[in-house]
Amino acid sequence: MKKQIAIILLIAPILGYTQSKTTQQFHEEHEGAFVLFFYNNTLKMLNMEDNAEFEELIKDIDKMKFIRVDKKDRGIDKNKFQQLVNQYHREDFEDLMTMRQEGMNINVYIKEKRGITSGLVLLMDDDESLSILDIKGNVPLNKLANLVSKVQGLEGF
Repeated sequence: MKKQIAIILLIAPILGYTQSKTTQQFHEEHEGAFVLFFYNNTLKMLNMEDNAEFEELIKDIDKMKFIRVDKKDRGIDKNKFQQLVNQYHREDFEDLMTMRQEGMNINVYIKEKRGITSGLVLLMDDDESLSILDIKGNVPLNKLANLVSKVQGLEGF
């Protein structure tokens, strides 16, 4: 019985991740993609230097999922990219901003309920890859570039 409870407790956080349906579908369609999951406690453990700015950045993030795929290997072109954007729009994500960072185009979409941000999706597109950062929770909008840099730096895990 104790073993069954332990297994349920280990699996429950994985099953409880409620990223957008579009992100989930993309992940399922691109099996074998580079994927990272982060929960608030995981993000706090990454802050080994007790950086106050990083702590402020992650304090309202519940969960994050990061997916990166090679566009050429997966056949992702401008049309498929636009289809992905359209799917996020159908889930009530609204365009928030577009920015460029380190040769990458970053499109940010926001989902709000009653004026409170419940989720952000960042589509990060460069010549070779497409990355999705799906965030449940809230990130200070003026800190998005910092968050993107942190997540990109973690790929070397």
